[in-house]
Amino acid sequence: MFKKTITILFFVAFFVPAFALKINVEPVEKYFAITDSLRHNISISVKTWNNFLKQDGIQLYLKNQGFDSLYLDEYRKAMEIVYMPENDSILKVRLKNYEEHFLIWTINNYKTEEADFKKYIANIKRNENDFLTVNYKMCYAYLPKKMQKKATNTTFYFIPIFNDAVAEGDDVIFTLYCAYHFDKLKNGVLGGHEIHHVLRKNKILLTTKDSVVYEALTLVLNEGSADLIDKKYTADKECPIDMAYYSYFIDEGKNYIANLDSAIINHSLSKKTMTKKVLQSVVPMSGHIPGCFMATVIERNGLKSEMIKRIDDPIQFLLLYNKAAKMDKQKPSIFSDITINYIKTIKQKNYR
Repeated sequence: MFKKTITILFFVAFFVPAFALKINVEPVEKYFAITDSLRHNISISVKTWNNFLKQDGIQLYLKNQGFDSLYLDEYRKAMEIVYMPENDSILKVRLKNYEEHFLIWTINNYKTEEADFKKYIANIKRNENDFLTVNYKMCYAYLPKKMQKKATNTTFYFIPIFNDAVAEGDDVIFTLYCAYHFDKLKNGVLGGHEIHHVLRKNKILLTTKDSVVYEALTLVLNEGSADLIDKKYTADKECPIDMAYYSYFIDEGKNYIANLDSAIINHSLSKKTMTKKVLQSVVPMSGHIPGCFMATVIERNGLKSEMIKRIDDPIQFLLLYNKAAKMDKQKPSIFSDITINYIKTIKQKNYR
């Protein structure tokens, strides 16, 4: 089931001014108004639904995910099944097979935990500085000093649909379910992960010939380094099943080292140029696979500080993984000499 549904310093006290990062919970408040109506068996009109979806945070998330209008209309109808008392008998039947009716199951989680979600959002609104401070603290633990800045153009959007968190441009979008449960596991780690995406910068690659190879390595560094902040907590027994990412990322990541290695070898020998079309098959899930596994091997073998020092260098991330893998008692796969020599050449000739 999980494979089908899985589609974010040391302790330093510091003050985060309110302007450093804005928090927007308007979509959540509008959602609760809709669910109140649904509980009175008042269905969601197309106009109400479209107005709800037009909010900035939701639009950013939909842009990131690429959901079409048919799927969003399916979501609206699923909400009516979950929340309207007249549909209770239908709901009970569908919840018996949550894999087949995963959307219903997800929305029902929002319904059953709504009281806790309201308290969570109310607490954030009362204590914005505290919320931002702990998120920055978690983020800074995996950034060098030169990148430990305030995300002055960033808004944190909380949206009450789906189960995810993404950084879209300079902004961060939390689904309410995901944010609530991550903060229960370890306060601030999800925000730390997403702000990491906003603040971490890459070295610039000048060549176009190897741009997709560089993009692949950027993806695994971008998600892998940020995953060290939060993903290990999803292995806790208290973690909901639909957020249990860690074991999946690690188990799958082991298998994708060879895929990435082969793709770079073929590209380097001009047998098969790496293109954007093949990225998903080489580094799935935006780089979480195999990035989380690679970063975990690096950290496990005492090279975290070295990784953080060179956090702007995707090529160095792969080289550092190979160094760590050779030290690792679990004997994970390593990248071939052909790949290592090729990416070293890219680095020497093409970094600005």
